[in-house]
Amino acid sequence: MEELNAFYNRLLLFGLVILREAIHARNEDWAKAEVEMLHNIPSLIGEQNLERHRYFWFVERDLYIEKIAALGLDGPKLRVRTFYEPIWRDMEPVLLRLLGTTDKGRSLKFGPDAAKTAVGFAETIATPLHTA
Repeated sequence: MEELNAFYNRLLLFGLVILREAIHARNEDWAKAEVEMLHNIPSLIGEQNLERHRYFWFVERDLYIEKIAALGLDGPKLRVRTFYEPIWRDMEPVLLRLLGTTDKGRSLKFGPDAAKTAVGFAETIATPLHTA
């Protein structure tokens, strides 16, 4: 479990910065999505119960992905691709090995069309970013 602690610490570090950005943007839905994704992470640091880690990965993270995709805003999607996705990409093989599973695609389903599964998170929420 020690291997996961560093990932959770990084998620918290960047997550609090992203939450601050959501608050500064006065986007309550974005801020709520960040809080919902981050609120259990402190208790996962040092947690020995694998089922709690499984729940975070396949349920809480999945719901967060759905909420961010549903916002339809470039800002939150860019923050996720920039900060969370690299952590999740590194965390995935470690967590799946600890869980004894290869089921990594489940968390990539999003939105009302649950049958739609992306190959990678960036593809799941990617939209062209336009700069002014």
